[in-house]
Amino acid sequence: MKGQFAALLIGLFFAAVAPCQTPPQWHREQKSDSPGGASFTQFSLPGKFLTPPQNSANTNPTMFIRCTPGSNDHGHTKGKFIAGYVWVGARVNYDVAENGASFVPVEFRLDEGKLQSERWGRSADPAAVFFADPTCGSCGPGREVLAQLLYGRPTLRKQEPNPQVRKIVIGVDELLGNEVVMQFDLPDATEVAEACGIIWHK
Repeated sequence: MKGQFAALLIGLFFAAVAPCQTPPQWHREQKSDSPGGASFTQFSLPGKFLTPPQNSANTNPTMFIRCTPGSNDHGHTKGKFIAGYVWVGARVNYDVAENGASFVPVEFRLDEGKLQSERWGRSADPAAVFFADPTCGSCGPGREVLAQLLYGRPTLRKQEPNPQVRKIVIGVDELLGNEVVMQFDLPDATEVAEACGIIWHK
């Protein structure tokens, strides 16, 4: 998978620059996990396929992030991250770790940075991949992954201005298919970061 992913990125780097387009925007909505259950804020961001799945409907990939508002971390953050995942739209391939946990091998690149590899969680929906690493019992639901995707480092961002990531390219293997490569162009992520407890206030 790594060779194909790297080759595609090199080709994109040398491709002609496309006309300037308005990037997609975060969509925010209030939801609940069940009728009368706890409510949460869900942010979604559509992406696009650079290499689409072979076995799926003609739809775009989407990133979903779920958080709850309120003071956390002893008053240093203004929200709490619940979960984040990427809906691929096709069944993704997965592996099984030595401890028996199922995980999805993921490769991603932030802006023009280096290629990174991680283990993300396999969802009950075989077409989605969660940020959390199921092979790490103490890693939590994936807040560090969200911080990495938004700001390029798996730590909480301090309140002072700091550049954010503007492009995420993600590669996963489709089950009984080829590698699927997706791109997400990020608009301003401050609202998402605040609501999910990524920004650390003094």
